[in-house]
Amino acid sequence: SADPSKRAAMDDVTTLLLGALRAESRVLIKLNVTETELAKVLEVVPAMKAPTVSPLSEGGYAIETVVEKRLVNTLIPQLKAAGATDILELPISKIVP
Repeated sequence: SADPSKRAAMDDVTTLLLGALRAESRVLIKLNVTETELAKVLEVVPAMKAPTVSPLSEGGYAIETVVEKRLVNTLIPQLKAAGATDILELPISKIVP
């Protein structure tokens, strides 16, 4: 049987490599939205599970979601049209479920 510590190290490397592969075709989108536009923006926002919606200190909400890179160029104009502002697209190094 394999040495448990070596097996654990191999499992860790596998987790990190798979995480990098999962992230390769995805980006993180962050944006802000007013309370009145929130429902419209959430109708447009895709997500791996569900978008993160956080209240902002001065009113409105910040939304974060992970999306396929290939969708970004059509998604950003849709988000803007729905009322999103301050839209950021950020690279992702790893996704570990």
